[in-house]
Amino acid sequence: MSIVSTMADSFVVARRNLIKIKRVPELLVFTTLSPIMFVLLFAYVFGGAIAGQGNAEGYREFLIAGIFA
Repeated sequence: MSIVSTMADSFVVARRNLIKIKRVPELLVFTTLSPIMFVLLFAYVFGGAIAGQGNAEGYREFLIAGIFA
């Protein structure tokens, strides 16, 4: 597959998802709130146990970048 066909397929999938969000607005709320909920859960609830004695701020930066990517 070429880059052009990959980009075209990506745009088709994105268009279908945007149409679905337009028809079912609850999906927009869920897709917006779930990454925020995971960041809060893993950073503040499990953050101390996972980061251990190391740098907790570095762990939060790593976590936020990974979840939002």
